[in-house]
Amino acid sequence: MDPFGGIRGKDKRELSGFAIDKEEAIAELNQSIKLFEKRDVKKKSGFLDSLKNKNKKDSNIANNWDYMKDTNEEYINIHLRWCKKNIKTVNGVPLRHAKVALMGLKAFLNSINTEKPDFNHPYIRDCYTFSKKIYTELPEIPDTAVPYFKPGIHQDPFAGVRGEDIYKKFNDLRKDKLRTLDELDYAFEYLDQLSIPKLKREKKYLKRKPKNLSFTFQTSEKYLNIHFFWVNTEISKIENIEVGRARLALASLKNFISSIDLEAPNLENEHVRKVYEITKNRHKPGKSNSSKSEFKPESEGGYSYWSYKTHRWVKGKFDRKTKQFIPPAKDL
Repeated sequence: MDPFGGIRGKDKRELSGFAIDKEEAIAELNQSIKLFEKRDVKKKSGFLDSLKNKNKKDSNIANNWDYMKDTNEEYINIHLRWCKKNIKTVNGVPLRHAKVALMGLKAFLNSINTEKPDFNHPYIRDCYTFSKKIYTELPEIPDTAVPYFKPGIHQDPFAGVRGEDIYKKFNDLRKDKLRTLDELDYAFEYLDQLSIPKLKREKKYLKRKPKNLSFTFQTSEKYLNIHFFWVNTEISKIENIEVGRARLALASLKNFISSIDLEAPNLENEHVRKVYEITKNRHKPGKSNSSKSEFKPESEGGYSYWSYKTHRWVKGKFDRKTKQFIPPAKDL
């Protein structure tokens, strides 16, 4: 009698370490997709909790995606994983595109030929490299293989989904800084026109004067006032500057504005503090008569608040189905 009841193991050629890792990666991804559809995800525990529960399998943890911080759970990060490690991550994926990216990952993992891997595909090569660190008996990667992603030939693991730089997208300070610099560039162009006779100047410079320049005297173009504007608000100015030195003053102003750190602005600097407050007030929600009261700042009875981390107003939203207002998460 066979002590194992006739049960036989699978052919080892079908169960190489690389093939096993593929099975595990797909299983982990399927769990992540399931949780995405339910949106029932536990936040990853701290170090002490992880030690206590290291032998417990938590079915509510999605390892292939997580909410992006400071986005009110409207954007996520999506991970291509292998051997329980992140191989490639796309950050800032809008929720509406997330399912496409996750299904793209599934199609990519299923397409991997574990017997004849395409080592020219950089992500397949990376997956294989992780497996070989564990299963050293796996064959070496041929020297002739060149890891280079070829669109149209190699499969994109994320199905073409790309993330957004949401911190730049929502950063109100960045928006105003770009507008201010654009206006300064126009001032430089306008200044160049002053050396050309009026009849030969381009029409657009005759129609619109720059915010950062004005003539000291109505009857002369030899002396200029230089204005420090932040979007539509004047902060300071210097007067009676010779036209030859005006470019130097504008260049200094541009250098100062360009130097304002969009992630950690120096609010101890008087001018930086002023432009920061202008931006904060300029983008304050709930100012129009048609605005919902829920969008107003907390100081005015609403739910919105200013984030000194991402330099923007954090606002709630209305659920499309229930029409109920969802307040923003705190401390963003």
